[in-house]
Amino acid sequence: MELYFSTSAYGGVSTRQILTMFWGLGIKQVELAIGPRCDRDAVKAIKEFQQKGMTYRAHHAFVWGETHKSFNLAEPQEWRYFECMIDWLGDLKVTAYSVHGGDFHRGQEREKAYNQFKENVQHLQQICEKRGIVLGVETMYPTPPNSWNYYLLDNSWELTEFCEDLPEIKIVVDLAHINIWRNQSLSEKLEWLKLPSERILEIHISDNDGKRDIHSPITDSTWWVPYAAQIPRAIPIVVESRLNRFPPSIVKEQYLYTHNLLNHSPSTSLVSR
Repeated sequence: MELYFSTSAYGGVSTRQILTMFWGLGIKQVELAIGPRCDRDAVKAIKEFQQKGMTYRAHHAFVWGETHKSFNLAEPQEWRYFECMIDWLGDLKVTAYSVHGGDFHRGQEREKAYNQFKENVQHLQQICEKRGIVLGVETMYPTPPNSWNYYLLDNSWELTEFCEDLPEIKIVVDLAHINIWRNQSLSEKLEWLKLPSERILEIHISDNDGKRDIHSPITDSTWWVPYAAQIPRAIPIVVESRLNRFPPSIVKEQYLYTHNLLNHSPSTSLVSR
């Protein structure tokens, strides 16, 4: 089993500080993501730890320099940025990159946003393929009804449609996001873990209250923990629990708890909500 820890788990500090802590805790498989402070040392730190033996995956608008670029794939894109970013990931020997489902404003046509998203994902996949990088698209979650923005792929029916429309694109199953889905039963949510392994790029794990995407630590009461045996072990797992308010010892505990849980070893979480 490949167990990665996301840099989003310890945001608010520099990339070097996060990677130094992870390395000291024995965490050597890392997913680069949003969360670290932007600084010009980030690229140097990422490369230095790779030379030590750290391996990476990358997620959406990850931090890799002194500026941070956010993007929405349901809108037209300037592709030069993506070409530079994917070239950099290719030079770093990263083989997997994942993105969010796009979002659209209240009052915009969902179908129009969805079609633009599909077009952009296909274009991005072509860029990734040139560098030997596999692209994945993440399951999203419904925002509150009065929100200004709504996510695509925030429900089972649209995700099914996407899988049928673009069967060549892998899916990132985010179990925390799926917990927020409305009008889907528990069995329907867990069904997404039964996709053929070649369709799933990775599985993201954290916890929430079923209403908001708050990336709580994983505990014995996390909704999917009783069904952990259903998580396919051949698929890379990425821990996204936000732990920056905890000391490094709790980061290590969360890593070991998750590792033991997914390997069917008994363990008790020390983290309380």
